[in-house]
Amino acid sequence: MLKKLSHSMFGKTLFSVVIAAVIFLLSITIRWRHENKAIYQLVKERKKPYIIISWHQHIIGMTWNLPRPITTLNSPHPDGKILGLAVQMLGLNVIWGSSNKQALSGLRLLANQLKQGHHIGITPDGPRGPARQLAMGPIALAHLTNVEIIPVVFAVDRQWRLKSWDQTIIPKPFSKATILWGTPIKLGEIQQQSESSDSHSPDKRKNQPTKKTLEKSRQQVEDALNALTDECDKLVAPNSLVPAPGNSRK
Repeated sequence: MLKKLSHSMFGKTLFSVVIAAVIFLLSITIRWRHENKAIYQLVKERKKPYIIISWHQHIIGMTWNLPRPITTLNSPHPDGKILGLAVQMLGLNVIWGSSNKQALSGLRLLANQLKQGHHIGITPDGPRGPARQLAMGPIALAHLTNVEIIPVVFAVDRQWRLKSWDQTIIPKPFSKATILWGTPIKLGEIQQQSESSDSHSPDKRKNQPTKKTLEKSRQQVEDALNALTDECDKLVAPNSLVPAPGNSRK
């Protein structure tokens, strides 16, 4: 019955209102603290646009804390539609698309937003995982637009975790949470390093990154976001580090 309701416009709106209300009511009780504030201020000053990425399990904290205005990429499938409507209610702009499947049209729309000077927010393992494994979407977008990627994560001292594919983190009321901002990543530097060691690749074309370069960029950004996630978890609760769901990282 709930599944059928969620596919109707009334049901989508109802669930979206509930989710937005839960995020709002929880978030106003939480003591949020930003770490690496220089990066946070850089984003808020809006002197140039950034691609801001965070894992799907952090979506509640990021929905509340991302500086406005910002445009996010949300999946148009029913569950994604509900979440997208909810974040719209909380002040985020939404473009409908995916960061891993049939992403071309969504990436073009995001690229246009960046050209207009707007920040972009992406959960690069969404909408259905695998958890904490980066899809190629944000890498392609960064190469296309020459815009830097900023990873950001959060951790909280008291929480619930959903039994979902991403183990979504839900902060408990009146808990303490840390938002940790990572250093901007310039993919052009990764590209130069990779292609200087692979200059004779048959796939190499002028001004076009090779598949090897794109994969190297993807892996480095994934590693950076996972390392930032682990660092933030240790800052908040040193003895309760939770391994990435479904991830075999060492």
